[in-house]
Amino acid sequence: MKQYKLSEIDTLQSFDCGDEDLNDFLLNDARFYDEQMLAHTYVFVEENEIVAYYCLLNDKISQTDLDKSLWRKLRKNIPHEKHYDSYPAVKIGRLAITGKFAGRHLGTRIIDGIKLKLFENAEYSACRFLTVDAYRGALGFYEKNGFMPLLKEPDESQPTIPLYFDLKAVL
Repeated sequence: MKQYKLSEIDTLQSFDCGDEDLNDFLLNDARFYDEQMLAHTYVFVEENEIVAYYCLLNDKISQTDLDKSLWRKLRKNIPHEKHYDSYPAVKIGRLAITGKFAGRHLGTRIIDGIKLKLFENAEYSACRFLTVDAYRGALGFYEKNGFMPLLKEPDESQPTIPLYFDLKAVL
């Protein structure tokens, strides 16, 4: 299996992960986001078939978005003299795997690869946290991969739950 940046792929064949929104993003929106420098998408190809993809974009974790106890917990490992109102993050905008590759731990390998790549490139651009707005059905997957909730009590009317991972833990 080989990873490519979407801009390195000329044409996209079909992709089906079982979620129309995730399928539609890759097939109809990902190139526009890349061209507009809003998000970069990476695809995994095996035998000329796209079997997974993810996209990354810049984000931040801000004091105004969290309740006080979660904010204190989040920055407890940051030296006091470096306490700010927000901290840089990279967001996983989308992550999808075809049904054919479900259950093979590919999602975990992708997450681990993202963490490692961000850590390795930290000298170029600093980023302390990795974030994701996880669909409720994927919450367990992200928690198993070390992500923590950014909200004490998530809004039940929202389809996603914001989570974070402290990249300093990769050390």
